[in-house]
Amino acid sequence: MAQPLRLHAAWASCVSCLLLGAPVAHAGDFVVTASAGPTGIECFNADVVGGSGFSSASAGPSPCAFTNAFGGTFSSLASASGSWVTGDLFASAGAAGNPGLNGTGDSIDSFGTVSLTDEGLVRLPPGMTSASITFGVTGLSGVVGGGPAVAIGGASSGDIITLKMSAGGSNGTSGTSAACLMDNLVSSLCPNGDRGFGFGPGALAPITLLVHDGDTLQLNVFIESSANVSSFIAPMLANAGMTVDPLYLMLPDGVTFDSGIAGFLSVVPAPVSEPSSLALFVSGVGALIAVRRRKHHHA
Repeated sequence: MAQPLRLHAAWASCVSCLLLGAPVAHAGDFVVTASAGPTGIECFNADVVGGSGFSSASAGPSPCAFTNAFGGTFSSLASASGSWVTGDLFASAGAAGNPGLNGTGDSIDSFGTVSLTDEGLVRLPPGMTSASITFGVTGLSGVVGGGPAVAIGGASSGDIITLKMSAGGSNGTSGTSAACLMDNLVSSLCPNGDRGFGFGPGALAPITLLVHDGDTLQLNVFIESSANVSSFIAPMLANAGMTVDPLYLMLPDGVTFDSGIAGFLSVVPAPVSEPSSLALFVSGVGALIAVRRRKHHHA
């Protein structure tokens, strides 16, 4: 039972806002949705929408449950949260179905989504004509699952993350990076033949762009966890969840990005580890021996 991973209109609308010149620091949407039954009627939907200066929010956990006319029971739970300041994002979705009498069943969907967007001006220090800026994630983890496998009905789940960065407007440059973790799902946003393989920081390549003084830099991040079950002859479970911990924007020394959000992406990638105490000790001993040898030689 392969189904396309749902892409909410909020993501598309945020991208359109940027292209039309949205105000600085328009952060995005946090959405949880549960849809019940073969007609797709939503029994719960919660949207938390940001505006200028908006930096963080959360939606959910949002439950949904129903019983059909033949005694089949179905339920779901979804959550979403994120922050432009800490760079942490989270989404989860779960669904469960238990068929009713004589194999009569139904279906239920669950979605947790975070869609963030921001833009601001890049400033370079005097004497610097261009600089490279990198947008990426330091930590990324996810889980998907569902089952059991049956001839009729089934379960599917998936996680997806997409980063986008552009600079310099319509005549500038842009880059996109995506990673997915799928269980019986297919999405056109996923690399590797529409299916994700593995999930971690290495699965999502960072984006690096060359920028100039006064360029408008635009950032987008979209994550979604999705779960679906169709239960006709056996109980079904599906779950998905993902955590980004954290996003980062790496700027060269002296380069600034005015996003309009205080503390914007204040968490940066861990610095290169310092030499260990043992290495420093060995180095010091070596230097001391070299000095003593020089003194002995001159003597």
